[in-house]
Amino acid sequence: MFTVSFSDSQRQTLTAIVDTFVASLDAEEEDKMIDNTFRVPGSSACFTRAQLAQFAKTSGSSIDVVDKIEKKLPLILTPKQLFDLLLVINLLDYRPASILMTGHWKPFKDIPRPERELVVSKWRKSSFAAFRQIYNSLMGLSLTEAYFSHDTALYQGLHYDGIQGGHKHFEQQPDYQPIQHGRLKMIADSEVAALSSVTFDVIIVGSGAGGGVVAAQLAQAGFSVLVVEKGKYYHQEDMVPDDDQYAFAAMYEDGGITPNATGTVNVLSGSTFGGGTTINYLACLEPSDDVRRQWAEKSGLPYFNSPQFQDDLNKAADRIGVSTDNIEHNGPNQKLIDGCRKLGHTVKTVPQNTSGKSHHCGKCYTGCAAGIKNSTTNTWLKDAASHGAQFLDCTRVNGILIRKGKAVGVSCNVHHSQHIHKLFAKRVVVAGGALHTPSLLKRSGLPNPNIGQHLRLHLASICVGIYDQATHPPQGALLTTVCDAFENWEGTHHGFKIECFTQGLGMFSGMIPWLGAAKHKETMLRYRNAVITFAMMRDKDSKCSVQYDPYGKLDVSCVLSKHDTANLVQGIVEMAKIHVAAGARQIHVAQHAIDSFEFNANEESSVDHPRFLEWIKSVQGQAAPVPSSGHQMASCRMGASPKTSATKFTGETWDVEHLYVADSSLFPTALGVNPMLTIEAIALHVSRSIVDSLSTTTTTKMMAKI
Repeated sequence: MFTVSFSDSQRQTLTAIVDTFVASLDAEEEDKMIDNTFRVPGSSACFTRAQLAQFAKTSGSSIDVVDKIEKKLPLILTPKQLFDLLLVINLLDYRPASILMTGHWKPFKDIPRPERELVVSKWRKSSFAAFRQIYNSLMGLSLTEAYFSHDTALYQGLHYDGIQGGHKHFEQQPDYQPIQHGRLKMIADSEVAALSSVTFDVIIVGSGAGGGVVAAQLAQAGFSVLVVEKGKYYHQEDMVPDDDQYAFAAMYEDGGITPNATGTVNVLSGSTFGGGTTINYLACLEPSDDVRRQWAEKSGLPYFNSPQFQDDLNKAADRIGVSTDNIEHNGPNQKLIDGCRKLGHTVKTVPQNTSGKSHHCGKCYTGCAAGIKNSTTNTWLKDAASHGAQFLDCTRVNGILIRKGKAVGVSCNVHHSQHIHKLFAKRVVVAGGALHTPSLLKRSGLPNPNIGQHLRLHLASICVGIYDQATHPPQGALLTTVCDAFENWEGTHHGFKIECFTQGLGMFSGMIPWLGAAKHKETMLRYRNAVITFAMMRDKDSKCSVQYDPYGKLDVSCVLSKHDTANLVQGIVEMAKIHVAAGARQIHVAQHAIDSFEFNANEESSVDHPRFLEWIKSVQGQAAPVPSSGHQMASCRMGASPKTSATKFTGETWDVEHLYVADSSLFPTALGVNPMLTIEAIALHVSRSIVDSLSTTTTTKMMAKI
């Protein structure tokens, strides 16, 4: 991994950038921020005037944000992306370039802060995509690195009792009943050398919803299994549920939400033992009948419209304890319910994989320290371990070993070492997720042109409602409600669902639009009154694919279609209406050219208010925001022909025998709901194919000996 060291001029320019987004407010701004905060009911019980004054005066540079950015850049950027970022910083310090970028004949660092704010605001609303991308990158780095840390004056300035919520809140509930799971044994350094002399029946690359299920099924069938995972294994006792910064750095790809190279989509995915099941929001939803029919009829896969598929869904649901028992809706989810009901929209309770146990954890995206979430580490991988499966974490698989057209093992760097190990098996299963699976197959030389293509992302637009009533976002279950009134928007079966997306201060800081340093700080103080929702759409015809650059880093290419763009905008419109119907006083969206909407003190929150209706028209008239994606799928889709798909109906690749895929990349198209349950059901189907293959081979060899 390369390192970054800013020059003195680069550091000065970046300091000016950071202190533009997270500024030390002047006396007038400070007084206004404090007065507006104390007008919100309950604020005087949470904050002191001295505390808010400290918050107002704290700048990004005073809490070493530039140093944090310097350390983070090598983790999230390729050398090419870093070069582009440093070029922007250098140009801002070069007078001829600065006048083109800022309108000032002086370096950016020498421009007074009020004028710097005007400059970056123009970037935000610019008609040039390059300026909007510069704004997004600099704003995201400055704000998230400032607000993720809990040990700074900035955090203490907006801290109040209950802001962390999460596990601490859960422990205080009368029905708190944690479940203690045994620690899974990982292969130690001293045991690695012996692996090369063993031929396993199956090596599984990836330990998430797909890999975990396959490991359990193959081990229970009596086969020797090795699970290889690039992420680190965290037992529940190792998790730090109230430290978002630690969790994102340790358990997420690239440390959290990261933009693709062109800034057209932000991607969020897990990178830890157990994959996304370790850090997801527990939502367990079955695919719709429309999706099943489409996959069965248009993709030539009758399994998806068969009783067997439903049986597999049921079996997966049983093992991970899918239930709606003892679900209590927290503040944000209740607001979503209230708004939907007032507008006549259908709203449902989302089943959780908790075995019906009470679950008030507002930080499950940092892992479940209570042990109640039935992730693969707490279910399928436990089953696999009890039947002899072995586990190797912190290990990157570089390629599949192939001999005479058959997979015979993997080459890998074990425990982050530089030494390449070759591990052998009769069957290899790739379950690294829809981003990493196609890259591994391509690196291994598979020529099928469908590998990495047809990627679907479940693109989502975000809308934040700010209420006068406290909603306490980090307290209680995160995602318990779904509005599916727009699932078949415009009759295409490619609409969207609306759900809650509770997050901590670090992510929240980047979800609310930056409309000046003072306004942003004031909105950050309303976190306790916030409800974050997202409209997750079943993307239809955007052109997306997985790419692998020369520096060894993944990138997602995404060109939005007209249909999907319209879907993203319509999602914002409907979410805004739901928030207002539930009583929201402010609405924040991520469209560049749209300012936030706020009702005046003497105005009632109403979806029929003339000013609100005019604002809705402005939303509809602007381009879609840069979408986010927490679900990736269909990049190695299964199908009836190698001309249109990457794998066979069984999950085996068309190009190489004994090489299987078992994750969301097998989906023929976008799913439209949270994918964990569907991944596990399909993994059961792939497991049967592998068992049959191994059993047939064993029987054939026995017959040959006879």
